[in-house]
Amino acid sequence: MINNKLKLNHLPDIKISVANVFNINLNAYIPAFSKPNELVPQTRPGFQFDRQTTLCILAGLVYNKRVLIVGRHGTGKSTHIEQVCNRLNWGCIRINMDSYLTRLELIGKESITFQQGKPVIKFKYGLLPWALKRPIVLVLDDYDACKPETKFVFNKLLEANGEITIPENGRIIKPNASFRILATSNTLSGSQIGTFRENSAHLDRWNIVVNAPKLSFNQELNLVNQITGKALHGNIPTKIVELARLLRRLQSKGKLSLTFSIRSLLSWAELTIILNSIGEAFKYAYLNKCKKSDRSLIHEKYTEVFGSSCSIRCT
Repeated sequence: MINNKLKLNHLPDIKISVANVFNINLNAYIPAFSKPNELVPQTRPGFQFDRQTTLCILAGLVYNKRVLIVGRHGTGKSTHIEQVCNRLNWGCIRINMDSYLTRLELIGKESITFQQGKPVIKFKYGLLPWALKRPIVLVLDDYDACKPETKFVFNKLLEANGEITIPENGRIIKPNASFRILATSNTLSGSQIGTFRENSAHLDRWNIVVNAPKLSFNQELNLVNQITGKALHGNIPTKIVELARLLRRLQSKGKLSLTFSIRSLLSWAELTIILNSIGEAFKYAYLNKCKKSDRSLIHEKYTEVFGSSCSIRCT
């Protein structure tokens, strides 16, 4: 339940160094909020800020640009936005843009309430009017999963001086000076199950479209080490990343049906500690999600990397 009585600072009141906060070689200072509030995302220690994606997100926040991040699932698109907001103490709300989301849920609808025992019809505002009035970042997750006709609601909002009009009561709602809107999408072509092709006129309203980065071997290894610490001995973390990238390459060549996402990699690393078994963790984090016809090849590659079947212990 969202607290309608949140006390939020409406304008950034300090400036922070891009180089110091995001470890990006850039001599620039950007506005931020000095104090966090309950809408600021939690800190993820050791998060690695990709230069291109981070600068695009910062451009969206500082210059009020509409930013759409496109990339495969599990690559950390939404997390990247959250962690930028975290470092700036900027409140952030995420909503899932599934195909069942309607205009009424976004804008609002008339509903019957009782006043002094008598039924009265009142307009109940949806999420967009609520968010627009506040100094927060609204993140539209899985934007390509929302029906195109529903997304037309955002057309005017995505323009330079964005606002929304409520036809039911004739009100025009202008955004807070620190309101921002960003989105994430797995695809623009609607090529995945449950997604829709983007309308070109609507897509044109997004000022910045950036492709989510592909992490290097060392970056993935650092993520695994952050989760496992010193719990795994020798070169086991290296082998975990090696197998994940090998299976990812096989999927890109059409030999496997399911890619090995960064989300699956982190789940595997975490489950390895919880279950004290690399093989068991691998089964639950990835193998059991795959088609039965793929599992023989996956077992083969697992054995090539680890030298045994999926039953190796981590100590």
